[in-house]
Amino acid sequence: MKPGDKAKLTKQTFLHKGIFIFTGSTVEIKEIQNEKAIVVYNDKEGYPHDLEMNLADLAPVS
Repeated sequence: MKPGDKAKLTKQTFLHKGIFIFTGSTVEIKEIQNEKAIVVYNDKEGYPHDLEMNLADLAPVS
């Protein structure tokens, strides 16, 4: 995976700053650093949120 790629979240649904981040959501990879990635998650209203995720919590979109 590289910046600009789409990925699916495999991590169980969790709450981040009052917003539910759902398993299976599609995110865009913004940046990769070692075993972490900064991804852009769009909530149900379409607002983008930057999240720091482990690479193990992301799967390529097929």
